Amino acid sequence: MFMFRGLCFLSLLTLILCVPAAQAGEPAGVPTSTIEVTARLTKIPGKFPADELYDYVYVMQYQVEGGALDKQTILVAHYKPRRARNEIDDNMKKVVGGSLKRFEVGAVHKLTLTAEMRKVWKGAVVDEFFDTDRKSKRYFCLKADAAGGK
Repeated sequence: MFMFRGLCFLSLLTLILCVPAAQAGEPAGVPTSTIEVTARLTKIPGKFPADELYDYVYVMQYQVEGGALDKQTILVAHYKPRRARNEIDDNMKKVVGGSLKRFEVGAVHKLTLTAEMRKVWKGAVVDEFFDTDRKSKRYFCLKADAAGGK
């Protein structure tokens, strides 16, 4: 009986010690899964807020033209879209990247997305699609480059 309890205690202790060690390599707030797409920016509803007012993400509409989600219309949240992706210099620099300089309707982008937006971003979301479309998933853009490197 003592040996059985001892084994149970050791198993429980091993479980308690090993679980945090396995999770320690993954920083908090980093998504566990990403999606790569090539997509055409089809709609920027309204104007971007001034960056000086507050930190925010802005939701835009894309038509996917390659990769996962091909041929789907998706909604993508971009962190402070007035800034070039490589000029983001605040605490989101470790999360948001790419070489895209500006967002223009009709441009084709290579995007790295996550469906785990709330895991990455907990702040303000400017989403002018919300009134007419509450059901569609909002993806968070981790990296944005011009398709073809242009």
